Amino acid sequence: MSSAIGDHFISLANPEPWVSQTTVVITGLLLMLTTCLVWFNQTVRSLTLFCWACFFKPFAKNDHGNSHQSALESFYRSQASIYDSSRGVLLKGREKALQLAASHLKKSSKLVWIDVGGGTGYNVEIMNSLLPITSKFEKVIVVDLSISLCEVAKQRFEKLGFNNVEVLVADACDFLVPEKYMGNVDLITFSYSLSMIPPFHAAVDHILPMLNKEIGIICSVDFGVQTSATSIGRTNTLGGSVNRHVPWVFRTFWRAWFELDRVFLDPARRDYLEYKFGTIKSLNCSNRLLGNIPYYIWIGCDKDRSSLLLHRLNAMATESPYLAPASSVPVKSKGYERALENNKKHLPYPSIYYQREVWRVYYEESNPQYAQFNDQYIYAFTWEDPREDIKILNLKPSDVVLAITSAGDNLLSYASIEKPPRRIHGVDLNPAQNHLCELKLASLRCLKYEEVWKLFGLGKVENFEELLFSKLAPQLSSNSFQYWAKHGPQIFDIKGKGLYDTGFTRWALRLAKYVFKIAGVSDTIEELLTCKSMEEQKFLWESKIKPAIFNPIVSKMLVGNPIFLWKALGVPPNQAKMMNSSILTYVVDTLDPIVGRSLISKDNYFYYLTLRGRYSPTNCPDYLTKQTFKKMHEKESPLDNIRLHTDTLNDVFERLASGSLTVAIIMDHMDWFDPKKNEAQSEVEHLKKCLCNGGRVLLRSISKEPWYIKVFEENGFHCQAAAVRVKRMTIDRTNMYASAWVCTKIPARRVSDLTI
Repeated sequence: MSSAIGDHFISLANPEPWVSQTTVVITGLLLMLTTCLVWFNQTVRSLTLFCWACFFKPFAKNDHGNSHQSALESFYRSQASIYDSSRGVLLKGREKALQLAASHLKKSSKLVWIDVGGGTGYNVEIMNSLLPITSKFEKVIVVDLSISLCEVAKQRFEKLGFNNVEVLVADACDFLVPEKYMGNVDLITFSYSLSMIPPFHAAVDHILPMLNKEIGIICSVDFGVQTSATSIGRTNTLGGSVNRHVPWVFRTFWRAWFELDRVFLDPARRDYLEYKFGTIKSLNCSNRLLGNIPYYIWIGCDKDRSSLLLHRLNAMATESPYLAPASSVPVKSKGYERALENNKKHLPYPSIYYQREVWRVYYEESNPQYAQFNDQYIYAFTWEDPREDIKILNLKPSDVVLAITSAGDNLLSYASIEKPPRRIHGVDLNPAQNHLCELKLASLRCLKYEEVWKLFGLGKVENFEELLFSKLAPQLSSNSFQYWAKHGPQIFDIKGKGLYDTGFTRWALRLAKYVFKIAGVSDTIEELLTCKSMEEQKFLWESKIKPAIFNPIVSKMLVGNPIFLWKALGVPPNQAKMMNSSILTYVVDTLDPIVGRSLISKDNYFYYLTLRGRYSPTNCPDYLTKQTFKKMHEKESPLDNIRLHTDTLNDVFERLASGSLTVAIIMDHMDWFDPKKNEAQSEVEHLKKCLCNGGRVLLRSISKEPWYIKVFEENGFHCQAAAVRVKRMTIDRTNMYASAWVCTKIPARRVSDLTI
């Protein structure tokens, strides 16, 4: 018996291999099942408590009297321990708000932060992943009226070892901080708390004297229902209106629903923030998972911070004297006028005045002219060759240049020359074009070269939203930030088609691919893009590509079709009428000489992009080269010379000081004018007023002799063709235009000269 028992224990101690493996598998499955049950139990418990507190308890008998603290405790006491685990889906945007706030802080150490309505301390733990609490912050104060939530916060901070974080059980309207922090707080946050503070005016007024007036910022992320009606009279202070208006159905339902839990979504709370502070950034969002609950993220600062900037910004926008007294400013920008109007009404200045960078000139967001663009840019890349511009104009450091923004590539090329112009004004009526250019400026300012290359060389990047909130946002205007927060993640999606398959110019890329596919030369095009000699390039073009795309069927249906002319080349009807040949002949004369000019694979990024959909490191616009990137990061960066105007050319000319421009580069846009109207005469008159004596206008045309050259000559300009296209020859790397002209303003003759 004892032997049998002993053998039994020996067998247990030394089981067969298959027994050991089975035991391990069963044990593993039991552990997994136990873990799932525990998780399921905790999740169900959290969800049950959350639903009870939010959806059923409000209908129960009121047992907390009239005390706000009692009401909070009644609501949070039973769910304090599961608060964080049950709010992730509901309280959207907290992480992004903190990320945005952290990126806008101007100090990097000894920071002071007050989190009003900080509850369980969740925000502090999130901030720690962005800026280490113990090394970057001198003091963090979490204020909340709920005793239960504050207990959770204290336990959290003790566990994390945050000795510089203090939890105050106090009212947001009268809490006290040490005297040394009054006027020295760098960051004040309201995270889903302002909507739960009944006397919110008092809470906002109470924290105002605590904020550092020069560098402090305030951040709020919260529920809120805004309408376009509540923005009347102060639109320029809001930092953009993208998605701000909440439809009546959602406004009414969510406001009534949340009031059951004493959460107030009325617009007055956010409106008061936007009245008491200047808006730095504003973002309007909705929680789509839970029925489009509206919420916002907002960053502000002391509204009087920018008063000293008024004259300087006006001078940079208009080229008027900076030191002129306010009563005698010779030329006033629209932004300057609006800022003075706001000041009279005790409103903050327009949001543009609180931005870190001064690239963007103020514009009226509500201008009905902008509606025609449907919130989209037309050009994702610029088609004019800046190399020829620079050669023809011989730009100097003393020059003040005005050019059409387009995609901003040429503005950056002018800024990248060895001795760039002292000022470069970019003008475009389409706000989205300037948003695109502003994104390029911001990227060059703050991103690594590899990140800039991915964005604009490849047209796609893995983490656009992360880059936007953590790095790019402080360098962007609020309007531009709203635009890229809405469109950027999709445009730059690493799995998508990328930047260059967006805008109106995407048709050039798509139609080109379609033509090559129909003609059966797609593989040959790939060979063309890797050619290492001119002989090889010419052979592929003459023997394979040209016969295929210009055969009678393809020519008639696609290349020679007016629809192709407009969609692929962007040629409108008025401009098409100026052609001295058929559409097909013009296209042939455009493309045929290109292969003999230079290698498309190495020295023609325009056609390389069109054919491949991206640039290469050795074949790209100037701003994407490592050499230019290094130049843009010099102490006196050429980026500081650029100003972006979102207006018509004539509107900008009217706001520029007389004789302040030395060069105006207006591309081919006068080809679009109707010869029977007064558009050309009006623009030439405005140009003459703004140009100094000897100032030059560079323009391109689809015609060798554009009709409006006579208009320039009649208004005192000397006009000379800088380049005219002839058969089998190119005038630049695109060869898209038939001519380029320089019109020079002739100094007016003195009266004494006329009497001699």
